Amino acid sequence: MAEREQPTLLFNNGGKLYSLAEGAYADYAKKLMEAEAGRNDRKGLFGGLTTTKLRGIYAHIVNLYTKIDDQEAFAKSKGDIQYLKVKLAYEAGRMREVKDFLDKTHLMDMLDRVNAYDEYLLYCRYAESLVAFFKFYGGKE
Repeated sequence: MAEREQPTLLFNNGGKLYSLAEGAYADYAKKLMEAEAGRNDRKGLFGGLTTTKLRGIYAHIVNLYTKIDDQEAFAKSKGDIQYLKVKLAYEAGRMREVKDFLDKTHLMDMLDRVNAYDEYLLYCRYAESLVAFFKFYGGKE
């Protein structure tokens, strides 16, 4: 029996393409939040991004996640995934802190490269990890 290939998320960082494997998404989220917490910005993580705003962003992702439960549903939801990107772009345009967060975590870039259900599931788990470690490292209320 062939071993199942693990899904990965691809993202562009400084003109170079990187991949985030299924077994590494939480560690990567932790590393990003540790680095952000280490900057000692008096405004807080990502220039003062609040937990409430971050949870609002995550809610957009989860709303779609509840609709997509297999590859067939994923295939039917490509337009919804593009609309999620529009919602993220709108939030980033409204608040510099959100743009900073989305840029540093690569959430919008990764969304462009999600091509299968298992990759979308990994994307959602990565987003959840970001929220958890944001809170763990002292994100504002």
